[in-house]
Amino acid sequence: MSNYIYDKVGKLIKKYHTRNPFDILEQMNVVVKKSSNYHNLKGYCLVSCKTTYVVINSQLSEPEKRIVAAHELGHVVLHRSLMKLAPMMDSTIYDMISKTEYEANLFAADLLLSDTDIEEMSQNEDMDYFQMCQSLYVSPELVSFKLFSLTKRGHAYNMPLNLNSKFLGNK
Repeated sequence: MSNYIYDKVGKLIKKYHTRNPFDILEQMNVVVKKSSNYHNLKGYCLVSCKTTYVVINSQLSEPEKRIVAAHELGHVVLHRSLMKLAPMMDSTIYDMISKTEYEANLFAADLLLSDTDIEEMSQNEDMDYFQMCQSLYVSPELVSFKLFSLTKRGHAYNMPLNLNSKFLGNK
């Protein structure tokens, strides 16, 4: 599964010449809206009248918005047929229980974090795991998903954290 998702992400990056989920969504003609009406929701996506929509909670920090946009883009690319049945709503990001959420998390990690960046930063003996996360402007859990993707593809990395399904959940 990881290779399939990694390959999908690679094709998307090559086609749109960016890792920025907002730019990719725009080039895919996905309507992106930010709303403050959803206090318990990070974001959601749906298809209505042949138009794809992604809505992101405007109260999130900019790095969180980027992660949620990448996650929702994962749903758009990987789960489009399910979106036609009902909106994909995410109050908790990094869910490991649901297959669709798990796949969207791997997608987001592979989109936002390049293998090269992780490799170079992991070689820096002066940088610990949390400093690496901070310098990448992502959560430790997202880096854990990336490391999981890397190990599934044959790279030798140790997982510093267990994959937490609810770290971005409501507090």
